[in-house]
Amino acid sequence: MFYLSYSLSATLAGLMLRNRYDLIYASSPPLFVGLSGLALSYLRRTPLFFEVRDLWPESAVALDELRSPGAIRWATRLEEACYRRAWRIVAVTTGIQQRLLERGLQPGKVAVIENGSNVELFQFRPDMRQAMRYKLGVEGKFVVIYAGIIGLAQGLEVVVKAADLLREQTDIHFILLGEGPKKAELNAMAIQCGLSNLRFLTEVPRHLVPDYLSAADAALIPLKKQEVFQRVLPSKMFDAWACERPILLGVDGEARRLLESCAGGLYVTPEDPQALSNGVLELRADDDKCTAMGKRGRELVVAHYSRQSLAGKLEDFLESVLTNKRPRWHNKD
Repeated sequence: MFYLSYSLSATLAGLMLRNRYDLIYASSPPLFVGLSGLALSYLRRTPLFFEVRDLWPESAVALDELRSPGAIRWATRLEEACYRRAWRIVAVTTGIQQRLLERGLQPGKVAVIENGSNVELFQFRPDMRQAMRYKLGVEGKFVVIYAGIIGLAQGLEVVVKAADLLREQTDIHFILLGEGPKKAELNAMAIQCGLSNLRFLTEVPRHLVPDYLSAADAALIPLKKQEVFQRVLPSKMFDAWACERPILLGVDGEARRLLESCAGGLYVTPEDPQALSNGVLELRADDDKCTAMGKRGRELVVAHYSRQSLAGKLEDFLESVLTNKRPRWHNKD
């Protein structure tokens, strides 16, 4: 109901705009944004560009979030209608692009413009590090932070279990920063285990997240062990690297290959508490290694994954498409 009400209000708001626009840009998920873009593209006769940040409903089915056969069929039809109507599709990873090509989309229709980070906002803040560590009561500890939604896809049960394995290592502390549908359940698990080395913090405004990342010694980026996630590049990777934090990455596939190409952290098997605890111990044992990993990550993001440069790339891409002739695969009204 939340998504459907948004889709309706967004469509109505779009119809009430007086100016003519050159294009409509819809980013999914949620897929209902595509429904609004699709409706406005037809009603206002405006080119639609569709960005795919996650393969939905495919990922929802893999996570058992979407079970009804009827709902899956309806969502798949909506997804495919967005693909057909779009002048171009922007995938945020090569894995997503490849999956769309496997499903029959023409190669020239799908471009790749990756996730990235705002490198002006996300920077290591040494002036805030000690003050934030004092505020959080983690001075003298090796701090591992997860900052983001505490949802179904992340498989954050692995953090609770790893914290349990490391309970005797009193200088190691985990922080989960954010909100989400799994937070209460995970908090209850931690209380049941009697963990004092794991802390849950409420979400904070985005401009404050670099302060928390700077206070940590490593950033955790986990997802569940699902094939669909082998095609993703979580944006949290780039934010952590922009703040010069080494990454403990619990995501296989494209994200792992990028991590290993720049040696910006350690890969740990998804949903494996022992692997995560071993990774934490390895990083804790070598401060110089952590510093070098974080700096290499920052260099990579500044060179290739800054939001500023990616915005320019997207602008150039949109202008190049609009100034050419109508794509031959575009469905006429």
